[in-house]
Amino acid sequence: MGEIKRKVQTVEVNYICDKCSHGMVEKSGDMNPKTGETPHKCMICGHEQMFKWVAYPRIDYIGEDESL
Repeated sequence: MGEIKRKVQTVEVNYICDKCSHGMVEKSGDMNPKTGETPHKCMICGHEQMFKWVAYPRIDYIGEDESL
């Protein structure tokens, strides 16, 4: 199979805090290589959450013809 190319747009993906529902969380430590969990902290209320195999904020790409 050969390569194909298509235009994409860059989007930022954030996670809204589960506790206060206002602040965005940000990565607050390194990923644990054994569990894949990464600590995050809300920028407003300070609530801490763990996410597995993902870190916020992150950058994703979607096709130009795709909606957000």
